[in-house]
Amino acid sequence: DDFDTASTLITNSAALSSSLDLSSGILTTENIKQAFSVATFFPQIWWLFLIVLPKSGITKKLMGGYEILTITSLVHFFIVAASIVQPDGTAPMAEFADVFDPAGDPQKAMVGMMQYPNFVSEEWSHVLTWDLFVGRWIWLDGLKRGIFTSHSVLLCNLIGPPGLLLHWATCLVTGKGLPGNEAESIEE
Repeated sequence: DDFDTASTLITNSAALSSSLDLSSGILTTENIKQAFSVATFFPQIWWLFLIVLPKSGITKKLMGGYEILTITSLVHFFIVAASIVQPDGTAPMAEFADVFDPAGDPQKAMVGMMQYPNFVSEEWSHVLTWDLFVGRWIWLDGLKRGIFTSHSVLLCNLIGPPGLLLHWATCLVTGKGLPGNEAESIEE
């Protein structure tokens, strides 16, 4: 009797699994490729607003909230979720662990993981989303403190963290100082 119950559960689980096989629906390799393109090109229009029209009302409306960042984060999440359900869709965990092994060769491990297209898609969308997040923060800091930011935001779009360093240099050169510790003003 227990054997029949277990057999029925296995059969039902297999049927449910095949009916829920998302890898043949929306979570496909082709859709990951499309999401890669969205992750690459969708943020560029918003960068233009931050760089070319930093003080305009439309830029403040579009980039003052978190809607655009939420969309880019959702694209990234889609790529991660779709990659997980693909056979060989992500880099093996052992290779991922090697990136964080200080006794090994982390750079070689990361290069090895770049052979997996879905990993490249995930990493690229990850980088572009964080770059936009930091670029937006630079822009907001500039608005709050009256600091020119277009050059820093552009550099953040092009190569990421140096844009933040350029913003800090601009803050110092203009006499505005570095942004303060925001956490100190938060009361518990």
